[in-house]
Amino acid sequence: MYVPIAIGLMLALVAIGVASMIGFGIKNVVQGKQELMKIGVYLVPALIFLISYLISGGVTDAAILTMLITMALLAVMLVVTGLRTTFKF
Repeated sequence: MYVPIAIGLMLALVAIGVASMIGFGIKNVVQGKQELMKIGVYLVPALIFLISYLISGGVTDAAILTMLITMALLAVMLVVTGLRTTFKF
Protein backbone atom coordinates (compact mmCIF):
# COMPACT_ATOMS: atom_id res chain seq x y z
CA MET A 1 0.00 0.00 0.00
CA TYR A 2 2.82 2.42 0.79
CA VAL A 3 4.98 1.48 -2.18
CA PRO A 4 2.90 3.27 -4.87
CA ILE A 5 2.75 6.40 -2.72
CA ALA A 6 6.52 6.33 -2.14
CA ILE A 7 7.22 5.82 -5.84
CA GLY A 8 4.87 8.66 -6.76
CA LEU A 9 6.52 11.01 -4.27
CA MET A 10 9.97 10.03 -5.52
CA LEU A 11 8.98 10.67 -9.13
CA ALA A 12 7.48 14.03 -8.14
CA LEU A 13 10.73 15.02 -6.41
CA VAL A 14 12.76 13.99 -9.45
CA ALA A 15 10.45 16.01 -11.72
CA ILE A 16 10.75 19.06 -9.46
CA GLY A 17 14.53 18.72 -9.43
CA VAL A 18 14.78 18.41 -13.22
CA ALA A 19 12.40 21.32 -13.76
CA SER A 20 14.37 23.53 -11.38
CA MET A 21 17.67 22.63 -13.07
CA ILE A 22 16.21 23.52 -16.46
CA GLY A 23 14.75 26.75 -15.12
CA PHE A 24 17.95 27.89 -13.42
CA GLY A 25 19.98 26.87 -16.47
CA ILE A 26 17.82 29.04 -18.72
CA LYS A 27 18.05 31.89 -16.21
CA ASN A 28 21.85 31.66 -16.09
CA VAL A 29 22.13 31.64 -19.89
CA VAL A 30 19.84 34.68 -20.18
CA GLN A 31 21.80 36.54 -17.50
CA GLY A 32 25.09 35.67 -19.20
CA LYS A 33 26.48 33.66 -16.28
CA GLN A 34 26.89 30.53 -18.43
CA GLU A 35 27.78 30.00 -22.04
CA LEU A 36 25.15 28.31 -24.19
CA MET A 37 27.70 25.76 -25.44
CA LYS A 38 28.43 24.53 -21.90
CA ILE A 39 24.73 24.09 -21.22
CA GLY A 40 24.25 22.42 -24.61
CA VAL A 41 26.68 19.64 -23.68
CA TYR A 42 24.03 18.27 -21.33
CA LEU A 43 21.70 17.71 -24.29
CA VAL A 44 24.06 15.21 -25.96
CA PRO A 45 22.79 12.14 -24.03
CA ALA A 46 19.19 13.15 -24.70
CA LEU A 47 19.97 13.51 -28.40
CA ILE A 48 21.71 10.12 -28.43
CA PHE A 49 18.68 8.60 -26.69
CA LEU A 50 16.29 10.16 -29.20
CA ILE A 51 18.27 8.84 -32.16
CA SER A 52 18.61 5.41 -30.52
CA TYR A 53 14.88 5.32 -29.84
CA LEU A 54 14.06 6.22 -33.43
CA ILE A 55 16.38 3.47 -34.67
CA SER A 56 15.46 0.69 -32.22
CA GLY A 57 11.82 1.53 -31.48
CA GLY A 58 12.04 0.44 -27.85
CA VAL A 59 12.77 2.46 -24.74
CA THR A 60 14.86 -0.28 -23.12
CA ASP A 61 16.97 -0.84 -26.21
CA ALA A 62 17.42 2.89 -26.64
CA ALA A 63 18.51 3.29 -23.02
CA ILE A 64 21.11 0.52 -23.34
CA LEU A 65 22.37 1.93 -26.64
CA THR A 66 22.61 5.39 -25.09
CA MET A 67 24.64 4.04 -22.20
CA LEU A 68 27.01 2.14 -24.49
CA ILE A 69 27.49 5.05 -26.90
CA THR A 70 28.05 7.51 -24.04
CA MET A 71 30.61 5.19 -22.44
CA ALA A 72 32.40 4.78 -25.78
CA LEU A 73 32.49 8.56 -26.27
CA LEU A 74 33.86 8.95 -22.75
CA ALA A 75 36.65 6.46 -23.47
CA VAL A 76 37.54 8.25 -26.71
CA MET A 77 37.61 11.63 -24.96
CA LEU A 78 39.85 10.25 -22.21
CA VAL A 79 42.32 8.96 -24.80
CA VAL A 80 42.25 12.25 -26.72
CA THR A 81 42.79 14.26 -23.54
CA GLY A 82 45.65 11.99 -22.49
CA LEU A 83 47.31 12.35 -25.90
CA ARG A 84 46.91 16.13 -25.82
CA THR A 85 48.57 16.44 -22.42
CA THR A 86 51.28 13.92 -23.28
CA PHE A 87 52.31 15.53 -26.56
CA LYS A 88 51.40 19.13 -25.57
CA PHE A 89 49.29 20.01 -28.63
